[in-house]
Amino acid sequence: MKMPLAMLPEGEEAIVTGVVAGRGLARRLYEMGFVRGERVKMLRAGPGPVLVLVKGSRVALGWGVAMKILVDGGEAP
Repeated sequence: MKMPLAMLPEGEEAIVTGVVAGRGLARRLYEMGFVRGERVKMLRAGPGPVLVLVKGSRVALGWGVAMKILVDGGEAP
């Protein structure tokens, strides 16, 4: 099921399918490891910042930024 990363439930894993952002933010996310086909795991979800595991690193993202990363997988919230 495709959804924004911010909607992924805690503890669930998903595959990045794309990033819907401007060139600058998209490049920064790419450099952090949010590339198409990469597996991510939601460590802490919430209305504030989210904590995800990507390429073996913990990354904290603002909720708005996490809404721009599209993933496929996980269960419906």
